Amino acid sequence: MNNYPLFYQNPPVEEVTSINYPQISPKAVIGMDSMIIGNITISDDVFVGFKNLLRADSGYPYYVGPYTNIQDNVLMHVHPGREHVEVSGHKWGVFLEGEISVLHHACVHGPLYIGRNTFVGQHGNIYDAVIGRNCVIMHGATVTNGVKIDNNRFVAPGQSIWKQEDADNLPPVPEKFKNLNQNIVDHYYRLGKSYLNNTPLAYSYQ
Repeated sequence: MNNYPLFYQNPPVEEVTSINYPQISPKAVIGMDSMIIGNITISDDVFVGFKNLLRADSGYPYYVGPYTNIQDNVLMHVHPGREHVEVSGHKWGVFLEGEISVLHHACVHGPLYIGRNTFVGQHGNIYDAVIGRNCVIMHGATVTNGVKIDNNRFVAPGQSIWKQEDADNLPPVPEKFKNLNQNIVDHYYRLGKSYLNNTPLAYSYQ
């Protein structure tokens, strides 16, 4: 049994009757032991690291925007059935706008929208939320229950945001963390290309 990344169709069920394969840019880099199933769009220059599970088998499709990095042991799934986010008239189970960092062991579970240049820390647990651009969701935080977080907001380590009033009262991103995500995005863009060009541990979808 090899350890190549697995790109596969979803099995049809009542909630998702159509069968779809992932749509993966040839400029994306996918690490060994990652599994990508169903109607998932992986855009240019995305890096999906090792042992990730992106599973579009229970609801609307997913979109992973350009220059996003999904590091290791990340789970992406969606609530079964009709729940979704809407972007430009299209319905999505999970929509990551682009230049987003999703760190190790995080769960990004739809219905979910995350705006450009947002950071999701290790063991972050995001389930049913709309998160704006330029946010920092620190390690071990939970965001859930349909809350909407404005642009440029900071969720502290271990903090739980499940009431809209708590989301509305979040502070702006502290100065020391304002460049955190862009530095990681730049690093993982370069690291992914180096894995692809210098090791057998990562692949492009040609």
